[in-house]
Amino acid sequence: MVEIREACEDDRESVTRVLWRAFEASESFEDTQKLDWLKNWHQPQKRDWAYVAVDSGKVVSNLCFFVTDSNVIRGNPVMFGGVWAVATEPQYRRRGLVRDLFDISFEKMHNEGAVLSILDPFYRPFYEQFGYALAEKRAKHVFSRQQLKYVKGPTDVTSYEAMNLNDIEKARQVEKSMARFGSRFFMFERNWREVVNRGNVHIFERNNDPVGTVCFTFQKGSTGHGFDMQVGLTRYTTDDVLPSILELVYNYIPNVQTISWWTDLEVPLRHFFLDHNAETFQIGSMMMRVIDLEGYCRSIRIPEQTQEEVTIELNDSQCPWNSGVYTLTPMNGRLTAERVNKSPDIVLSEFQLSEIISGVSPATQLRAFKEIECDREIASRLEAIFPPDTFVSYFRF
Repeated sequence: MVEIREACEDDRESVTRVLWRAFEASESFEDTQKLDWLKNWHQPQKRDWAYVAVDSGKVVSNLCFFVTDSNVIRGNPVMFGGVWAVATEPQYRRRGLVRDLFDISFEKMHNEGAVLSILDPFYRPFYEQFGYALAEKRAKHVFSRQQLKYVKGPTDVTSYEAMNLNDIEKARQVEKSMARFGSRFFMFERNWREVVNRGNVHIFERNNDPVGTVCFTFQKGSTGHGFDMQVGLTRYTTDDVLPSILELVYNYIPNVQTISWWTDLEVPLRHFFLDHNAETFQIGSMMMRVIDLEGYCRSIRIPEQTQEEVTIELNDSQCPWNSGVYTLTPMNGRLTAERVNKSPDIVLSEFQLSEIISGVSPATQLRAFKEIECDREIASRLEAIFPPDTFVSYFRF
């Protein structure tokens, strides 16, 4: 009989083998054991847990999550559980083990104060059955070096390559300024250390204050000539810093054939293309679901002009403490969810609630798509409370 329980240190090697097979790692099993991300597996003292399914003493399925408030969701820091390393041995799949792991993990997240959970899915429909909905919108631009306009940034903005912890703290300051565009997940210091150690992370300053960051890497060109360049971590405190970032990247591309540049949707990179042949893709990955509806509503900010309340009935099979009828009441930019004994305006599953709060598709659009059932007035009220919002996660965890 398969046992579902919290992991322990004796499970580490068994879990590593499950993950090594499931993720088809290019490294050998022995090299995989040395990877930094596995060193963070099941460290409750750092608020990072693993839960496992065990059969005959061996782990056959694993789910990890950490709890943190290192993010801004709808204008406020929100405690959330970030799920990672979900994997099951092939012969044990389709037995409901991951559902059992989510059941126990959701309860632990709730007990630890998380009001939301996010994850990076390998296949969206798989996680929709656990109540997660798509929440992230990002852009990927692919173009040749000949398509990038040369610009000069302000003369008072300088740049240098990040080298130490002080530089990392500056980068994190700039990163947090991007919350002005919408919901954001902020990288942990350890993840910043990893990218800085790899090199080519640049800090931009004005009067010794950090105002921008960018990171780029190179690999052998796919055509066999020159190099391909990947650019990311494009952050800036004010719009006039962006030309300085473009100027630095331009100076590194004489031998580059193709550039792939990942940005937030709000970064107007297309303004600097010389023609319309550059390819821009809107991509999304991260998914979110509510763990504690009352706590989530208390945590976020909403538009101050929103005034009309909505009564919802939520049926949440995996987080049963959420199930019930609530009146969502907006007041002066804050939101409360109060349990009530009255007929609801709309009945929602956990997945439908996640779709509404995720910010990708507004409630009126979800109604038009037959994703939710209510009249137009109720959909408009929900959209006023949860307007479209960009959710961006800075690294895949």
